[in-house]
Amino acid sequence: MDILTVVYFINFILLLIASYTDIKTREIPHTVVILMLLINLPVGYYLFGLDAIISFFATLILCLILGIGMGGGDVKIFTTLAPIFSYGGKILYVPIPILLLIGISAVIVAFFPLINILRKYWKSIIPSSLGLSVFYGFLTYLFYKYKVPYASLLLWMYVIASIFISRKIPWYREMINKLSYLTPLYLLGIYVIDRNYFTDNNLLISFVICVFEFILISIVIYALTGAEVSVKKPIPQLKEGDILRDIIFIKDGRAKVEGAGLWRRFKIMVDMEMGKKGDYDKIILTDGDGLKKEDLELLQRLHREGKIPVDELTLITTYPFVPFVLVGYLVVLILHYYFGVV
Repeated sequence: MDILTVVYFINFILLLIASYTDIKTREIPHTVVILMLLINLPVGYYLFGLDAIISFFATLILCLILGIGMGGGDVKIFTTLAPIFSYGGKILYVPIPILLLIGISAVIVAFFPLINILRKYWKSIIPSSLGLSVFYGFLTYLFYKYKVPYASLLLWMYVIASIFISRKIPWYREMINKLSYLTPLYLLGIYVIDRNYFTDNNLLISFVICVFEFILISIVIYALTGAEVSVKKPIPQLKEGDILRDIIFIKDGRAKVEGAGLWRRFKIMVDMEMGKKGDYDKIILTDGDGLKKEDLELLQRLHREGKIPVDELTLITTYPFVPFVLVGYLVVLILHYYFGVV
């Protein structure tokens, strides 16, 4: 085997070790990252010259820019891998295989929370998606028969609004859920009334696809409206790196806790980046790096002094990221060795 193949194999073993510790302790050993750096940077420079050094720093800068939602250990892993992938094309001096690796890892890590939301809320999401598909299909047929302009746009606006409304209004959700029982009647009715429409539009297959589309849209909307899978944790048991779903507003030495979804957190994060804190002395809102040491100590002190109105805070369930990097790494190697794509 050539030296690059050996180095790729060594990195696979090191990523395997890092994945195990990330799963067990949510930490990436510094020794693993240091070993990867000590191996990859010299080998990259030996094989690819100055390109390896430029790729190293370009990837570091990119990962720091993408640092919202990416921990420090993940940044180091992508950066230390860059020198040994400097053999081919680059975008802004970042090797294309590294960009692909980041993309694959990010897609997988984004997929897991959606699966957990479906697992937690499936009794609501699946019946409402079926019922909504029945109503959507019936309206589509009526709009088709009477040639209503902008029908598709109007229907999709209704679908998205309906999912939002069903999240907030129980009676509306129950009404949509009950429409799911009419699925066989809807399909049979359209077949009897207008067989040409049924066959020309492959209505049975279209209905199944529509249900899956509405399930996916529902999961995304649930996430955007604060339905992330979360856990409660006593304030004294909080640790550095925990990602809070709650936002803590501090004024005059007292704290107020507000639960917030993605939109609310994003808006406050943007305001904070612009230096807007309103009337508050401090706002604690965690990003991808989690709870900082100084904020953790402040929260625990306020709790001991009785100046925070709750005993527990809500944490967003997080996932070990390195195993997803390992999967992406294997995909990149397969594409390189067996398909010659990257």
